[in-house]
Amino acid sequence: MKPSGKHHPETVKWTDFVVPRLPIPKLEDTIRRYLAAQRPLLDDDQFRNTEKIAEDFKIGVGKQLHKELVAQDKNNKHTSYISALSFDMYLSAREPVVPNYNPFQSFNPDPKLEYNNQLIRATNMVCSAVRFMKTLRAGVLEPDVLHLNPAKSDTDQFKKFIRWVPSSLSWYGAYLVNAYPLDMSQYFRLFNSTRLPKQGRDELFTDEKGRHLLVMRKGNLYTFDIVNRDGNMVKPAEIHSHLKYILSDEN
Repeated sequence: MKPSGKHHPETVKWTDFVVPRLPIPKLEDTIRRYLAAQRPLLDDDQFRNTEKIAEDFKIGVGKQLHKELVAQDKNNKHTSYISALSFDMYLSAREPVVPNYNPFQSFNPDPKLEYNNQLIRATNMVCSAVRFMKTLRAGVLEPDVLHLNPAKSDTDQFKKFIRWVPSSLSWYGAYLVNAYPLDMSQYFRLFNSTRLPKQGRDELFTDEKGRHLLVMRKGNLYTFDIVNRDGNMVKPAEIHSHLKYILSDEN
């Protein structure tokens, strides 16, 4: 179960890609796109008024705000200009996180009918999640890539090529064949992470030393270790036993 850190020379790791920073669009282009979005929603008088407000913004306060945004971007070259704004919006919002911000997942029935039993499926999902976590932390997880021409990019030939391109240039190499590696910098928060409530703006907290799983059922909270002290997943039978007890608990 423990990844060795070694990988086949044709395997592309998510750490092989450095996703470029988002460029700041020109203020004129932003205003143009905004007006194009408003046009179907407004009558002629309303749209002319909106055009005037947008033009005043462009030559007035908007010009100064854009200048400040560009300066801030130059002083934070380690990230994209939208990152801090996105985190502030998410962590400062006081509406319910679910369903307003967080996505959810649903699962299709397993092709093997016997695997659709609640206990068996829960056990399998926990084991799969631990394997995914260990692959991620070992740095050998394959990257998320949007393949617009998979016949060229989702191939062994492309993987051989991109493995030998420096990570700082690999994104552009993928771009040449219409493949777009996606940002995976927040993947580490998929595990051992929580949102700590604070006044005004919450905080994200991650403790990668955590070894337990939290299960919620009928208003009760249960925890048990799914990773041992050596960092390896405990036996699936042990996970199955813990979940079986939780499902049978009448409290």
